[in-house]
Amino acid sequence: FEREVRLTATLSHPNTVDIFDYGRAEDGTYYYVMEYLPGLNLAELVERHGPLPPARAVYLLRQVCGALREAHAAGLIHRDIKPSNIFAARRGGVEDVAKLLDFGLVRPAATARVAHLSGEGEILGTPLFMSPEQATGAQELDERSDIYSLGAVAYYLLTGRPPFEGEGGVAVLIAHARDPVMPPSRVRPDLPEDLERVVLRCLAKAPAERFPNAESLERALGACACAGDWNQDRAARWWRDTDRATAARATVS
Repeated sequence: FEREVRLTATLSHPNTVDIFDYGRAEDGTYYYVMEYLPGLNLAELVERHGPLPPARAVYLLRQVCGALREAHAAGLIHRDIKPSNIFAARRGGVEDVAKLLDFGLVRPAATARVAHLSGEGEILGTPLFMSPEQATGAQELDERSDIYSLGAVAYYLLTGRPPFEGEGGVAVLIAHARDPVMPPSRVRPDLPEDLERVVLRCLAKAPAERFPNAESLERALGACACAGDWNQDRAARWWRDTDRATAARATVS
């Protein structure tokens, strides 16, 4: 644990959560102290407000690519990218600041060979957003495993559902490894074609068919026609309207 948190603490990208302290309590429990993040994680955002406008999804995902670019350059693989580990934060008057957090499963790339089940049958990582190679433990993981997981997050942000679902974690792992993914436009017909192509390339079964790194994915997202349609003005307006609606509901109740 200490080694993993220490590695995370070396990261300084503005879209990576800041770690201030870590240690072990008297009862043996490990802890770390991170920055306070007002806002919502992306799982909460979709659960409460539904799938995101494509431009907003692109706006947030590009920021996460920046955080991954630094981590990958340092030789670190996150291994547990999922909506609840990405925050849409409100920082100093700036809205929709993406923050990648919970590097609890981070590993140097050279040691990131991961069996999908531990000796006790515990699934490591989150099956709904896990890459095929992480699900099967068939090969060492590299940055393209995180690219797949971020693609699965993108699918969720745009459709409100993960790319694969099933009865239990093992069924989902098998689906990631074997089953073709349903194009997100089948769930959301108005999804821009260029953005769908980016998401589906992230979700390719073979790592060699995905974007090779976070930088190339960020460029592809930025090239989507909708990329400039979400900005700070729109983000500020959305949060302001949401605050008003929340206050109104609280007054009525």
